[in-house]
This record gives sequence, structure tokens and C-alpha cells, in this order.
Amino acid sequence: MAVAAERLFHKGYILAAFCTETEKLIEDITLNRSQIQAHLDGKINAFYYLTPQGGARWESLTHPNWNHYRQWYMGYRRDEITGLIKSQITCCSRQIIEKIINLSEHLESQTILLETCVWEKIECWEATYWKTLPKAYKVTYQYRHFEWCINSNTPQEWIDKDRQARQWNSEILHWYTEPELDTNPSSLFGDEYLNSYPALAQTPNPKIEYLILEFAVIDNYYELRRVAYSMHLSHAETALAADSLFQRGDIKAKVFADEDDTEGTSNVILTRAGIQDHLDGRLLASYYLTPQGGARWEAMADPDWNKFSIVNFLGQFPYEEGFLGTQREIIEQLLALDRLLFMYEHIPGTEKWNVLEPWKATYWKTLPRGYYVSCEFQHSDLCPWELDDNTPAEIVEEYKQASQWYENVKKWYTDPSFD
Repeated sequence: MAVAAERLFHKGYILAAFCTETEKLIEDITLNRSQIQAHLDGKINAFYYLTPQGGARWESLTHPNWNHYRQWYMGYRRDEITGLIKSQITCCSRQIIEKIINLSEHLESQTILLETCVWEKIECWEATYWKTLPKAYKVTYQYRHFEWCINSNTPQEWIDKDRQARQWNSEILHWYTEPELDTNPSSLFGDEYLNSYPALAQTPNPKIEYLILEFAVIDNYYELRRVAYSMHLSHAETALAADSLFQRGDIKAKVFADEDDTEGTSNVILTRAGIQDHLDGRLLASYYLTPQGGARWEAMADPDWNKFSIVNFLGQFPYEEGFLGTQREIIEQLLALDRLLFMYEHIPGTEKWNVLEPWKATYWKTLPRGYYVSCEFQHSDLCPWELDDNTPAEIVEEYKQASQWYENVKKWYTDPSFD
């Protein structure tokens, strides 16, 4: 990736920008190889963008049909009285917009009120930051959202129309072609561009090994490149530590064929080359702890599972929204303090308690017993970040005490020290 990016900067196809510590935006920068690698390792916070020359190069490779390109902004404003939601579509083709409106029930579960449609013709439409088209059409409208699903009572006519609508939409969404390219850097740029890849160290860093294990204690779909970016680690030292963990059997990977692959292939032991491909973005993969890896993390972190709890606002499978924990007292305290700790608070009277015996606390750890309370939630009337100089002193004190208690509860294991 660093090789390709350096070549694109050199040819003037892309430029970079970043913010200084004083929030000043520095634009139109050409990054060198070391700066690109530092960015990939999470040590420089920068972003890149196409130049007009780069946009033209992309067009020459992908042959876009700009008549099919559209911008569809959904639900950006809701009328509090009528409940109607405002939306807008912009496209070079008025016919495509009209068909989207006609099929909106199937495409986005929208019932569009046709009498609210307001059309506008645009001269010189800035379709992207680098591409301006001669003209376009924009329609602003209001709609109601509805929930539905196909079942045995659904008329065949509706099913057929739904299938046809989604097929048409899929074809329109593919408004450019993905070119078939040889992505071997030596074929693209010549061997001389490969010589400055950073060499890997020889001995894995125990602290980095621990960090990789720690990030996957709860989540079994974490990415190694997210660990590297979050902890400002180089790809080289991350790859070495991960390789050591894979070879010892402490972690395994799930590999995905592409972005549409939701199943993936589990129980994969990545090679050093595979790890580097993942860190460079050429291989889609997540990793997870094996039981052996979990036991190794426990030996290093000395967790107190009696303090372990989960705040579940996302309704993650197999649990609905609520709180889980080893101790009922901790869950009861979370219920008492949730309005001070989170942006959501439970609705009193909706609590449903369950005792889980045994309790699969994480994907690799099962405990003899756990407690689970499911609730209905609403936005808290007192978000921590809304506290200001006008907040009553007693509320501020409540918040401080609740925060201190929660911080102590969250310290259910100890990070080891490393020399």
C-alpha cells in the first residue's frame, strides 16, 4: 500500500491534508514514503484526496456512467407534527429519479407523498469535489417510513415487483466498472520501488502480544490493523507479535473473500505474509482468542470475574438490550445510575430478570452463573456531557460519585507491567 500511495503522490494523482495541534488545516501536501508508512501505522493523522488529474485517471480505468450516479439524502429532517420525513435525490437523469420514486416502497420502505415533490433543474452540478457535470435534476419530497417483510401472506405480485425493483437498483448502483489490474507492486512500479519496505524485527514484543490479546477479550471480530492504529504501533512490530500468537495457537483468524462475504472462513492460522496483507488492507480478516489464548490473557491480567458486567444497548445476539453481570448487586446499581452514566436510561417497570446457569460471559469464557436484566430504554434526561456551570451542585456531585463507582467496576482486571 505504501508503494502504491507513493507512486500516486509522485504522479500528482493524489494529495494529502492534515490538522496541526492548533486545529489549522494544512492542505495540498505530497507525502514521502516514510510519512506514508507513519500514517499507515497510525502515527500521522492525515487524509488524502484526488486531484483533477487523479479523477481523470480513475475515470480512464473505470469508465463511469455519470447518468446513473445519484445522491440520495434520506431522513435529514422530520416534521414533529406530521411525522413526515424530508428527503432529496439528485441525478443527471430525471427518468432515473422518477423510477426511484415509483419504486421507493421496495427500495427503502418509503411511502412518498407525490404532492410534496418539488423539482429543480441544476446547471453545473458539482457531483463530487473533483467532478462537475453540465446539468442535473433535484427533487425534494416528504415520505413516511413503514416496516414490512415478505411472508406467506404476501401477494406474489408484490414479491415479483420487489425482486424486479432490487434488480434494477443493483444495476444502477454499479455506475462504474471495477478494472482487472495486476496488483503486484513489482509489476506496477518495478522492483526498485520495493526496496524500502521496513524490515521486521526479530523478537516479538511481549507488550504488543498482550495488547493483541486484550483487544479481543470481548470482541471476536477485531482487526489487527485496528489494534495497530489505536495503539500507534508500526505494521512491522504488530505483524511480528501477531505471528507469534498465531504460531503458538493463542489466536486464530476469520478470513473474508470480499466485503460482501458475511460468513467468512474461521479457524485460519495466518502466515506472516497473510498478516502483512491484512495490515496493508489487501486481506479482509478479523481475529479472536482461542481457549488457550484466553487462558494466557487471564494469567497475565488476573481478572476478577465477580466484577465483570456488560452494558448492552445494541441488543447484541443472543441478548436483548439490558445489563449482564456476575453479581446482581452490580446490575442493580447500573439500573440506579444509568441516567448519570450513559446517554440512555431504562424505563422503570420494564425490567425482566433472568438467571443464566451457566453463563457464557464471552465467546471463550463460561462462568457458573450470571444475571441478566432486559429493559426498554429511552434517551437520558441528563447526559454527562451536558453538565455545565448552570447544573445544580447536587447533580454534579451525584455524577462524580456515579462515575467513580463505575470506574472502579470497570477495573475488573489488571494490565501487567512490561520492562
